[in-house]
Amino acid sequence: MELYMFFAFLLFYIITVVMLDDALRKRIWMIAFILSFVATSVAIGFIKGGKQDVMMNVEELNWYYFLYLFGMISVVMGVFNLWIYRKELWDMMTGE
Repeated sequence: MELYMFFAFLLFYIITVVMLDDALRKRIWMIAFILSFVATSVAIGFIKGGKQDVMMNVEELNWYYFLYLFGMISVVMGVFNLWIYRKELWDMMTGE
């Protein structure tokens, strides 16, 4: 599943590189990363607030699936944001 998601986002990234300017592309990817981070935080909040156990029934499995799904989206978005902002991050790390 992770590879499918990675390749789907890679295709979306290539499309945005071809069709959009740099500022708009960076804005779209940063907003997508922030939204996936918020969705992950909400899913973790529901799991923590519900005090669910490790041994769970079918109704409780959906929260763990959503947590995993949005967690993987956050990781993939983070990788793409590191790639998009590589020059700015490099300048920040080297002090230029």
